[in-house]
Amino acid sequence: MTGTAYWVVNGRVDDDPFRNSGLDSPEQLMQRAGGVFVASSRNGTTIRWAMFASNWASLYYVGELLPTLPPPYTFEFFLSGWFTQTIDEPYLACGRLQELVVKSDVHLREKTYVREVDHSTFGKVGKLVGQALFDRSVNPDYCVDCVFDKSSGRFFVERIGKESSLAKLYGMSPTSYPALTGHSYDTIVSQAYRRAMTSEESVYDHVMAVFPVGSQTNKWMGYQRLIMPHSFPDGRQGVAVVTEFGDVDIKLP
Repeated sequence: MTGTAYWVVNGRVDDDPFRNSGLDSPEQLMQRAGGVFVASSRNGTTIRWAMFASNWASLYYVGELLPTLPPPYTFEFFLSGWFTQTIDEPYLACGRLQELVVKSDVHLREKTYVREVDHSTFGKVGKLVGQALFDRSVNPDYCVDCVFDKSSGRFFVERIGKESSLAKLYGMSPTSYPALTGHSYDTIVSQAYRRAMTSEESVYDHVMAVFPVGSQTNKWMGYQRLIMPHSFPDGRQGVAVVTEFGDVDIKLP
């Protein structure tokens, strides 16, 4: 089956899953019929499914087949948003797939998770964040400045650096999802802003959150960040935040 794409439904390969199920989209096939999509080529194998669907038999089938498929193995699974994980070794991929099958009933209550991390013991500090930690400053092009508004008690995005993670993901728009205030993501990620501002000490932490990507896709993304206290020219106080997508010390699920 190398170099092919196919669906596994009810524990077996289904040559015509849409006709057999009466469903008309991949999302419906995954969520309502428990379909598991497999695509493999000499460049690797991708397996895509919905965690909450009734697909244990199909995932066990894929797990048995997986060692015969070409690495690396990319798992794309939906749980309040899409997770993506790539594993190079077949035995590690089989173990991770079995672990995910067991966790099919996991329910994530939040869509944003933050964990403060000791950068001196975390071996995968990003290059940009690591340099900012060392210099205790960052080029303004690579950070986002947030000002503290005393009347509301909230932080508002004042400036978006053109090379920042926010700009690369959403452009320079001040109305993109991460730049807006008042939703749960803002409430959770801005808690550390106040701590950095009042203590006048930088805070290094990791974030895992669901971001809207495209018109109908929610994707889990992890990033490291350094929050530095910042004074604006007009005397207002706030923070400068540099972020970098990559490895985080948060495992979901």
